[in-house]
Amino acid sequence: MATGAVPLRQRFEPAHLGLLLLIQTVWGVNWITSKLAVDAFHPLLMVALRFGITFLFVVPFLRWHPGQMRNLMIGSLLTGPLSFATGFISLSMATDIAPLAVASNLGVPFATLLSALFLGDKIGLWRGTALVLAFGGVLFMGFDPAVFAQGTALALQAASAFFWAAAAIFLRKVQGVAALETQAWVALCTWPVLALGSMAFETDPGGAVLQASWAGWASLAVVIFGATLFGHSGFFWLLRRYPIPLLAPFLLLAPIIGALSGALAFGNAITWRMVLGGLLTLSGVLIITIREGRRRAPVAVELVESPAGTPP
Repeated sequence: MATGAVPLRQRFEPAHLGLLLLIQTVWGVNWITSKLAVDAFHPLLMVALRFGITFLFVVPFLRWHPGQMRNLMIGSLLTGPLSFATGFISLSMATDIAPLAVASNLGVPFATLLSALFLGDKIGLWRGTALVLAFGGVLFMGFDPAVFAQGTALALQAASAFFWAAAAIFLRKVQGVAALETQAWVALCTWPVLALGSMAFETDPGGAVLQASWAGWASLAVVIFGATLFGHSGFFWLLRRYPIPLLAPFLLLAPIIGALSGALAFGNAITWRMVLGGLLTLSGVLIITIREGRRRAPVAVELVESPAGTPP
């Protein structure tokens, strides 16, 4: 995806830094609002509503791109019906947000592995070390009794990150499609599939819509207008103006904010294993993101397309 003709800056303007911090805060708090929305609806229904309403706003950007549609469609299907759906099913099962917020960032190391397997990218010492840190941190965190008790949710969140990484492999091949156009195709490929999935596998989705509380609808609105439309659009605006290595350290704020805000909102305990495992994982993610950004900017754009992971 092109980053446009705007020259990249090497130092943040105060207003732009404020925007970046606000986006990371929105993405972090979005873990709470996503959990509230999932509890108010059902996971598949919630994702269908999210992308269905989002589609109403991005449909003007929908364009057919000859020669690009195969990769765009496969990437969109992997992103929405698989990655987002799996991530929100995981969130609906979880009682503790912190380990999921960390595990969602495994999309970056998964993308590195898939790039090495299918695109011929070399891993090297730095990225190899980063992969060990990233996956080792999640494994270490998984042995915490509090995390082990929700191992299925953690595994599904890791699967969600894998599907996102697989989507990045296809989206990396897409040329000349802007960010909002990609979002439009992702939304179109997601909401009909998951609406049918909700009707097939979830209990009375129509009743869930009619009976949802104002808090559930408010949470869904924050997810749509805050995390999706404001957060992703604002971040891509920054991507056109600043290099990835300058943005990368700030991308770790969202999972940290998500973990801390989840602990405050739901009373979840954050143990030393979660902290140490989370630091190891996020350190590996940071190394990969910075080095990808220095090597090949378009690849780095794909790797951070959903930097706070799923569900943001």
